Amino acid sequence: MSLPQMHYTSAPPGPDGSGFRFTAVTPGVPSSVLREAEQLVGYEPPRDAPSRPTSSDLALFPEMFSYTRLTDGTGLLSRTVYTGADYSGRWGNFHAHAVHLPVGDLLPGDLPPIAAWGAPEWADRSPEDGTPPPLDAFTPVPPAGLRAELAAFAADRLPWLAAVLADLRRLAETPHAPQIVLVEEESGRVAHWVMLVNAALPGGFAHSLTFTTYTRRPQQARQQIIGVRPEDVRSVAGQPHRYSVHDCSAPSTAAPAAPADAWARTAAAVWAAGAPRLFGQADEADGTVPFAPGPLAALALAKGIPVPEDARADAVEWVRDRHDALDEQTLTRFLRAVSEAGTDAPELPSETLAGLLAALHTSVPAALTAPLTARLVSRAVRGGGNGLPPLPAGALPEPYRGDLAAESGEELRRSLRDPVTPLTRVAGLLRVARLLGVGHEDLTPGLVERFCAGLMSVPGTATAEALREALAENDGLRHGVAVLLDGRAADDPPGVARALRDARLSLDGPDALPHLRMCAAAPDPRPGTPGSGAGAASDSGARAGDASGVRERDRAWARDRNGELHRLLRVARVSHHEDPLVLRTAVALVWEDRGPTAAEASLLLGENGAGPHVAAGTWDHLVTAALDAPAEDQEAPLLARQLIAAASEAIGRPVLNELRLLSLVHALDEGEADVSVAQGGWTARVRALADAARPGVRNRAATTLARRLLGPDRPGDELGELARSDDGDLIDAYASTARTPVFLDILRSVPGRTADCFVAWTSHAGASPRWDLTRRALLDEVLRPVVQSLSDSEVHAVEDAIGRLSTARADDFREWNRPTGGLGRLFRRRDRRSAGPTSPWRGDVEPPRGKRGSR
Repeated sequence: MSLPQMHYTSAPPGPDGSGFRFTAVTPGVPSSVLREAEQLVGYEPPRDAPSRPTSSDLALFPEMFSYTRLTDGTGLLSRTVYTGADYSGRWGNFHAHAVHLPVGDLLPGDLPPIAAWGAPEWADRSPEDGTPPPLDAFTPVPPAGLRAELAAFAADRLPWLAAVLADLRRLAETPHAPQIVLVEEESGRVAHWVMLVNAALPGGFAHSLTFTTYTRRPQQARQQIIGVRPEDVRSVAGQPHRYSVHDCSAPSTAAPAAPADAWARTAAAVWAAGAPRLFGQADEADGTVPFAPGPLAALALAKGIPVPEDARADAVEWVRDRHDALDEQTLTRFLRAVSEAGTDAPELPSETLAGLLAALHTSVPAALTAPLTARLVSRAVRGGGNGLPPLPAGALPEPYRGDLAAESGEELRRSLRDPVTPLTRVAGLLRVARLLGVGHEDLTPGLVERFCAGLMSVPGTATAEALREALAENDGLRHGVAVLLDGRAADDPPGVARALRDARLSLDGPDALPHLRMCAAAPDPRPGTPGSGAGAASDSGARAGDASGVRERDRAWARDRNGELHRLLRVARVSHHEDPLVLRTAVALVWEDRGPTAAEASLLLGENGAGPHVAAGTWDHLVTAALDAPAEDQEAPLLARQLIAAASEAIGRPVLNELRLLSLVHALDEGEADVSVAQGGWTARVRALADAARPGVRNRAATTLARRLLGPDRPGDELGELARSDDGDLIDAYASTARTPVFLDILRSVPGRTADCFVAWTSHAGASPRWDLTRRALLDEVLRPVVQSLSDSEVHAVEDAIGRLSTARADDFREWNRPTGGLGRLFRRRDRRSAGPTSPWRGDVEPPRGKRGSR
């Protein structure tokens, strides 16, 4: 490749005139390039320069060496030097020599522009023929001497080096970042700066970096790096959004604080160590992520160069992922560097080193990773970390293994025995003991107890992870923990199941551990988890719905949970008839969050009989399901009857009476005729059993009895028995039931029921004080408003019904229904009331509803 040349200086008077102009140009350079270049190559001498410099003075003038990107995308590489004062003007004369680089083209040899600094091809005067040929190449300064010179300069400028590199990275990644202004007394030092940063830049960034080593007007400079003398920096000072100024001109100048950029600080450390070749090696090893500190820091550590702490962590992370990019010798040196304790920087965390070891031990010989493994083992024994990853037995070769076992074996065993040693550390020490071959089998029983206690205490994530890994790696410990947990599962199945879930353990032991297997297979009862039982969360809503659907839904949910019970019993692989405790464990796991409902208990009793439940201790769950069932639970009374029939001898006397009372409720609900015969009738039977019953059962029995006594099919003297009892609970329940909206609608709709209530509530006068108060209140507050709402024809129908029961009572009804004044009849409501819903009361026979007439 050849580069067109341009010479620009002050021409003496002649045919083409005088003054500054291009005096020699390679043919073919566009005029637009010449016009723009003319604005870039001009030179102003320093403010303190002598007006009539001698030859020795001229050598001290700054050299303006620049690389600029032109507006058309091409590049202009130029060198401008002062040549002395003459007729050309108040600034004297200068000569600019420039070459034009087309878009995308580089210097010959793929050199960066700064490599042409000091090249002998640069001329101080124009060629005499006026038409210079294209330049084929620049001869760079010999690298051997230059490298030493740059290393010395980097050491001298180390306080500013990282900050300048950080700014340079910002410029490379963000075109609108502030320009870098370097304040130096000599332009050659600015050139050294550009050489330093060019060597550190990855990939093609060095070839595109624009710069100028000197200018009197930095505010007009277009380059990314601008070199100025101290007296010219004031024009750009105080504008941090446009210029990042680094004043390196005097030792007294305060150096900037270290930047946060780990790559910049690492690159500065590499230059300070005089190892610039590492930049190219890092780029070759992994140039996929520009400015990544990991590759450079890894190579620096392998060379023994200290790097910043965060860059060390980046190096470990990079080697963990790309260790194949390093040769064996470099990798060995790197591992030694990160393994050995140093005074220059804090040690890396054990978890960081453990991640590196875990990535290397399957693909790198153990001899290479031995220093790293030994370091982690030593830290783990001393309590400095628990980050040792799972390793094969041969991961620590001799002499490391023998030396560490002799040095740390007793301390390791002492820590394992100590009950205050955290379980996460115990898990790590067990891994160390296995790796070093330190015997600890005699400590297993105590460790088993500690591991079980840790699992049952709902451990945190870190502890659970450590326990899980330790049990997976130690067969003896895992078997001991499984046996102990199986024993505890028989007493606390939900607790063991929760421990297995939280720690994500799978301890499916031998056939002799049925309880543990069931706990491991148990569903999670927490809301929103599979197997948690959708029915449980919907009970309240379902029970508040249609009564006819509640029983079927309860039975469906009972079948679901009963199916889960059978699944767990199959998992146990032991028959619950042979080992009843298996049934207890299964019941506790399925009904962990609550006891079984009456429907579920009925299904359990029907499938297994009473014997296994009595032997397993789950019999009380079935009894409780009946006695503690809500009042609307339709299955509880039937369950009570089933329990009595199955094993009445297994039920204590007070509880047995409560179950009998519930069984009586079932008989009353089903209309069984023999109830009235047993022990003197319904009322006497309820009173005999209700004395010691819990409130829910007692109230349910009283309400059921009241409902039957208000019905048309009660035995003859049952109401009299209630009236004479003076029992507050039963009589109040009777009154409350008579006031319910359902019963009031029946009274309005069925004349026979209205007549029956009039006869009942005018009977047994004086039977007991409470009855007299109740019946008079029912006549005045319930029956009278109902009768007053009836039409005349409906009232006559009631009178006829009463007359069929008793003629005398018909006269009483007419007298009772007589208006208290002449206007009473007038204000009686004559409109028909719409028929109410079909009564759910057993025994009611309602006539067809027709349109009611009016008087």
